[in-house]
Parts: sequence; structure tokens; C-alpha cells
Amino acid sequence: MQKSVIQKDAEIEIRRLRFGDISAIVEIEKNSYPDPWSEKMLERELQLEFSNFFVAIEDRKIAGYMCLWTVSDEGHLTNITIKECFQKKGLGSKLMRYIIDYAKKLKIKDIFLEVRASNFSALKFYEKFGFRKIDVRKKYYSNSDDAVIMSKTL
Repeated sequence: MQKSVIQKDAEIEIRRLRFGDISAIVEIEKNSYPDPWSEKMLERELQLEFSNFFVAIEDRKIAGYMCLWTVSDEGHLTNITIKECFQKKGLGSKLMRYIIDYAKKLKIKDIFLEVRASNFSALKFYEKFGFRKIDVRKKYYSNSDDAVIMSKTL
């Protein structure tokens, strides 16, 4: 059995997603994305063996979350989101460092992700952590936005 609380410091606690967290995640998704993850999608994450879904707790509230799918020696960062009122405080960087360290412990060799080509702040954020652009998926999102595929070798 895996520990629920993975990391805790003076500011934040990082732990695995729990069923009771889903409604808060759905609200953050609705406020963050044009195509938010649904409650059913999040419930499914709890059942997928390859899904590593973590929440960050600050001030006893879910401040952000991230999900890394792991298959063999590859990781796929499916989501990293910070609730708007917690943004611009370094929490996204803490979560990214955490997930990279976590992937290294699992002996993941490469992490992949997709990000909207129009999301310049996210592109810059990922580049800061050593992700590089490797391809573009044309009209990937439901509104026909392109997705930039990025990867990082660990």
C-alpha cells in the first residue's frame, strides 16, 4: 500500500488524489480549461494502475494537482494545474520538481506532454524545466487548437 501523504513541508503537502478531492478538482478544471476533465474522468484516474495523480494542499485547500501516466520507462504528464488564487507563488515549480523526481525514482527515461500552441506561458514554463518541442499535433484540441508535443529526457 502506498503512503497517502508523499511530501510535506512548511508550506504545502503533496499527496495522492482521493475520491473526496474530485469535486474540488472539477471546479478548478472548469475555471482553468476550455475542455475540462469531467468527474467521471477523474474517478477513472483513481482506478488506472498507470495513473499517478497528486494534489497539492496549501492552507488546507487543494491549490493544485498533477498527473503522470507511466508505461514501461516512459512518462506522460497529462495535467499540471494551479488554482488561480495560488498562482504566481512558485507552486507550479514545486509540483514540477516533485513529478520529475518521482519519475526518476520510477526509472522513467523520458517524460512527454502536450500543450496548446497558444499557451505561451506554459510553453515557457516547460522549457524552464528542460522540456523541448519535438512535434506539433494539428487541430488536437476540440476548438482546433494545435498541440505542441514536448519531451524531457531524465
